[in-house]
Amino acid sequence: MFKNTVNLLVSFGKKSLGFLLFIVCGVAIYKKVLENENWAQYGEKIKAQFLTISFNQWVILLLLMCLNFFIESIKWHHVVAKNNPISISKSIRSVFVGQSFAFFTPNRIGEYVGRTLFLEEGNKMIGMAQMAWTSYAQLLITILVGSLALTINLPFYPWLKWLSPLLGIVASFLYFYRKEWKGWAVYFNILQIPTASKARLLLLSFFRYFVFTLQYVWAAHMLGMQIPLLDLVSSIAVLFLCLSILPTISITELVIRGQLLLVILAPFYPIKIMIISLSTLIWVVNFLLPAIIGTFLLLGYRLKQ
Repeated sequence: MFKNTVNLLVSFGKKSLGFLLFIVCGVAIYKKVLENENWAQYGEKIKAQFLTISFNQWVILLLLMCLNFFIESIKWHHVVAKNNPISISKSIRSVFVGQSFAFFTPNRIGEYVGRTLFLEEGNKMIGMAQMAWTSYAQLLITILVGSLALTINLPFYPWLKWLSPLLGIVASFLYFYRKEWKGWAVYFNILQIPTASKARLLLLSFFRYFVFTLQYVWAAHMLGMQIPLLDLVSSIAVLFLCLSILPTISITELVIRGQLLLVILAPFYPIKIMIISLSTLIWVVNFLLPAIIGTFLLLGYRLKQ
């Protein structure tokens, strides 16, 4: 009898905690969106611009968002498969839940916690460390492509053209460098992944980077922004590079992203409200919407022993 009561209380606690996580994430998203500076300053104009977008255009942009997160789910599934075997569907759910946690934590650190909720007990710390490889691969692609973009198109701070490639070389060396630890540090060898896996992660990260860029190009088309393709693509690459360096929270990233785009696209496009609309549109589709989906997925989540 006592054992059954304890099991019942534990089960209730698990369900309650899952619901509590949902409430915390949901309230944080709702509150922060309403307080965002860009919404307060440009809300009505941006809303009017969004109403001009056709249904088919929205569908294509949402499909690109789904492809974006599907690629990230494959990366996550691949890197944890050895020590934490999970299905693709669970991998997709964990990526979206990670987005809800990342939404209000500095430098998206909460994404690690959100994803590892779906891993078995005893493997969470290893999974959290291995997730760093997926982030590192994406960062490395961002640095390498951003460095190339800086040599093509940089209307300010020319010295960055030399600093960024050097950063890319160092980051590439550290990514592929493999050390076998001995003695008391031998445990760290568990956190290593094979070089072939690193190369595969890098390839998937490049595909995801391409989808990111395509989303911006398509969103600019949806808003009728006439910007030469090379200038737009190189500007987006510089934007990604800047965002990867700056410490941000997803919710504040809307403001930062908008201000950076204003600076980066100013030499090629003069209408500021359209640049803000572009930034807001991408933020809603790539950050706000996935975070909302993640909060609802938390409702079905149950913490395991």
